[in-house]
Amino acid sequence: MQQDSLAPFWNSTPAQTSLVEMAQKLKLFTLLVVTLCWASLLPACGGDEIDNLAFGMPSQQDQLRVGAAQVQDRRYFLYEVNMGEGFNLRRDVYMRAAQLVKELHAVDSRWIMVLPPFRHLYHWQSPGVYQDHVEWSKFFDIAQLGQYVPVMEFDQYLAETGGNSIDAVWFLQGYEGGWTDGKWEEKIDVAKCLDDRGKHPYHKSKDGTWSGPFFGYYDAIHAKTFQCVSAQGTALILKDMLLKSEHKSILMDRFETVLHPMFGEEQYWLSRKSMGYAVHLTAEAEEFMEKNLPKREPTDEQKGLPYLAVHLRRGDFARSYKGQKGVPGSIKSAAKQISDAMERTKLKVVYIATDASEKELKQLKKLLPTMEHYKPSKRRLNELLDGGVAIVEQWICANARHFIGTNPSTFTFRINEDRELKNMPTGSTFNGLCADGYKDHNDEEKCDHPTQWTIPRRLV
Repeated sequence: MQQDSLAPFWNSTPAQTSLVEMAQKLKLFTLLVVTLCWASLLPACGGDEIDNLAFGMPSQQDQLRVGAAQVQDRRYFLYEVNMGEGFNLRRDVYMRAAQLVKELHAVDSRWIMVLPPFRHLYHWQSPGVYQDHVEWSKFFDIAQLGQYVPVMEFDQYLAETGGNSIDAVWFLQGYEGGWTDGKWEEKIDVAKCLDDRGKHPYHKSKDGTWSGPFFGYYDAIHAKTFQCVSAQGTALILKDMLLKSEHKSILMDRFETVLHPMFGEEQYWLSRKSMGYAVHLTAEAEEFMEKNLPKREPTDEQKGLPYLAVHLRRGDFARSYKGQKGVPGSIKSAAKQISDAMERTKLKVVYIATDASEKELKQLKKLLPTMEHYKPSKRRLNELLDGGVAIVEQWICANARHFIGTNPSTFTFRINEDRELKNMPTGSTFNGLCADGYKDHNDEEKCDHPTQWTIPRRLV
């Protein structure tokens, strides 16, 4: 993959988005062919074949090539994350899995990653909205994901395999007793199942197959085999075991157990860069920005649109981290910090992404009269879902001239990454809120600014 192949999406401004969308549509057939070639569904992918499909004219020979024999030869990598983990952490775990599958695919091109459908997560609390078994296409551009590693949705996997089974489940866990003598080393072993994190949720049925949660489908899906695997290291520690396995489909549960192969380095950013948002979500964000936030003056050459964006984490986070560095103790304290930042940056309007209660929102609006906040209608919420609303808010924050987040919230961390991908100035991105009693925004005892994990400029 060329390093700059995904740059147009991330570097676009709201005014350019329609052109980006048009380009994406024009490339749709070509991207399909690239994905099929990568997934070994088209044994030969010469220029003529690609040209024919790109212009919507698949030849009869091309159609015949996509047959049962190629599908039967496929190898499927599935993964799952602990049910308690949130949406933004799951996006992080995807990157670990994608980098592993990219390595597998480089050795054996039959490997493809099956995207785990989203179950109803803890923070998706909007009442009356069905948010279970949600496909990735609701939130992300699948064609763009496929530019980094071949992927498919779970329902595609079921349709393609013609059944309701998975060959093997590998339940990832740590080692009994933790690190040996306090020494860290990468290692992996098939092991007895530990109970340190609670008994695993799988059980053997009378017919010899294994039942379990399986993305919330439970008894509708079964596995042929099950084992616990103790793993200590990065995701790539699983590579050799997977390549040696004879199973065609393997589900790795608790994949958050393994670490990033190369955190903050090139493959980290290329995998993150491929996670472009679904077009309908960025369009929703840009429509809100166009109607409610300041526009750039013709002579304004600064990066970002002229408003301040703040991610103010409240709810369970504020309760759990109460009194700690970087966490405002009250709405009044948060509003004072935001007002100071507006004066410091000379920005007259602030957009606030927050999970604050209605009462707290009213208090914020009273203290910050020029504040804006995105709240979709009930109908629109049912279309976007809570995960989509989160992405809309993150995209609005990513386009702001200056951003202040709540550290160490993963919601803030994803915005920092989006802004890096848009090549925003570092000083305008890695800023955090402060605890009560702060002297100024540089108070190291009270303010918590995130670590500056920056993208190599050659990848932007």
